[in-house]
Amino acid sequence: MRPTVMEVNLKNFKENVKNIKAKLSSRTKMMPVIKANAYGTYINTRLDILNEFDIVAVAIVDEGINLRKIGFEKEIFVLNQPDVDEIDDIIQYHLTVGICSSEFARKIGEKQEKVKIHIEIGTGMGRTGIHPSRTAEYMDLLQNYQNIEIEGIYTHMSSADTDFAYTKKQVSSFEEAVQVAKNKVPNLKYIHSSASNGLINFPEAQYNLVRPGIILYGYESGEGILRQN
Repeated sequence: MRPTVMEVNLKNFKENVKNIKAKLSSRTKMMPVIKANAYGTYINTRLDILNEFDIVAVAIVDEGINLRKIGFEKEIFVLNQPDVDEIDDIIQYHLTVGICSSEFARKIGEKQEKVKIHIEIGTGMGRTGIHPSRTAEYMDLLQNYQNIEIEGIYTHMSSADTDFAYTKKQVSSFEEAVQVAKNKVPNLKYIHSSASNGLINFPEAQYNLVRPGIILYGYESGEGILRQN
């Protein structure tokens, strides 16, 4: 065993949380991203810290399962659409998942148990998410399955620290999808688009949930961008 010790200052972490909350509107909740062992800090093992939040975000199902096994009982959101083979675990451990695939929705629909989902809208990241123009079509598909509960809608800002104009286009595209979604499900619980750079540089896109990640742990999110009017 190497005689290596990592010290995490929980007081500073709580101060970071406080400073972020100060930038949020009264209607906006914080969903800390604690993927990859909370960016290597292992704060995801501290229930006394996690229980301060109503909902937390992880990247994969196994991370959500680990949180349940240590006793975390509040909402856990899996940011990335899992594999269909993980649906039974999603149900067993009461995880909420982001989805954007018709096939994945169909596989959930084959189950009897209720599954909470957030619809991922692809506004420019280029990897996952449905096109904003398909929002109504996809929601109609989901509403065919009685056990699927549409709890939220979200997107990822790919360049919120480097490209003001592009991010503004993403926000605009997402807003169009949000309005369509609200027509289908008026009482959406969660609408979110901002991770660390987004909540710093685009406060107008907070909606009612934000996903701070790296800035929670004392790291700079990036060089940032010059705000333009």
